[in-house]
Amino acid sequence: MPIKKRDAQPTPPTPTADEALIEKRAEEFGRGGYAPEVKETPLNPNAPVGPQGILFRFNDYQKQLLKEEAEADRRSQQKLLESIIWPELERRRAARTQ
Repeated sequence: MPIKKRDAQPTPPTPTADEALIEKRAEEFGRGGYAPEVKETPLNPNAPVGPQGILFRFNDYQKQLLKEEAEADRRSQQKLLESIIWPELERRRAARTQ
């Protein structure tokens, strides 16, 4: 059985218009051209609070501690957490930006 010889330089297929368009889009995607432009808005601490939810995990001891402290302050658990967390986060942010 004789051995078939291959061409030394195979010719690449010529891309069609659709393939050229797909290749162009792939290059744009790789460069991040697909990402929408985002305009950064400054944070407003007085903005109204919307329907947001953040899971906050704690154990039974911490749950009881929070409940007791809220009753001692005669505030809700939510208000007590907010009065502790937000001032601390604002203090940390101010320390970072200085």
